[in-house]
Amino acid sequence: MSEKNNNEIESLTPENYHNWFTLYHLCQLLGNRRTIEITSKELGRLMKISQQTASRRINDLVDLNWIKRKKIGKIQKIVITEKGANLMLSTYKNLRKLLESIFIVGEVTEGMKEGGYYVAIKGYYDQFVEKLGFKPYKGTLNLKLNDMDKEILSEKMKTINPVVIEGFKDQSREYGPVLCYDVIISPFHDRKDEVKAAILDIERTHHEKNIIEILAEPYLRDRFKLKNGDKVILTLNNPGELSKNY
Repeated sequence: MSEKNNNEIESLTPENYHNWFTLYHLCQLLGNRRTIEITSKELGRLMKISQQTASRRINDLVDLNWIKRKKIGKIQKIVITEKGANLMLSTYKNLRKLLESIFIVGEVTEGMKEGGYYVAIKGYYDQFVEKLGFKPYKGTLNLKLNDMDKEILSEKMKTINPVVIEGFKDQSREYGPVLCYDVIISPFHDRKDEVKAAILDIERTHHEKNIIEILAEPYLRDRFKLKNGDKVILTLNNPGELSKNY
């Protein structure tokens, strides 16, 4: 983080928490506009505070140089200053870093098409449909985890009985078993947008140790509008919860 943003963080003292919350509400009103037009009465109604308190909060934001204001009658035309915008950006970065330390977060990365190869094999595909309860897209979403998240995920997976996709032989070769772990996947920016999926634990794989493959019914890159570098949240079944397909 730049020195400038660090200075903005320092200005967010406990005495200014209520002013930050007011700035947050004003930013929510921006949409695609550059200017907010609002009365202190409207702001008070929005924040569930009195008109007098709302008026005082706006004055405080002006004094802090977090906003600029021009009065036209009862209407106040408000613009978020660079200082106010930097403060919101710094807060966002800190919150994002905090959330990434709480949840298991994977970063979308380019795959080797290895997962798609295995999924498309009939001996595997039919079992995926039967045992996972969905018809998977014939490809996987590859996610890169940091060392800590990979370790946490591995520990959680040890407490869950996997769905076992049995190995088999065909005319050309022998295929080993594949272990699947039920997981819910959602884009980092919207946890409510969830898709049931499965982590594939393939014995024979050429991926780096921190790369995992996710199997789901929809094509997840399209479903969540993902590109390389985007982040998603993974939520496993509760530790100790046994799969009915084990």
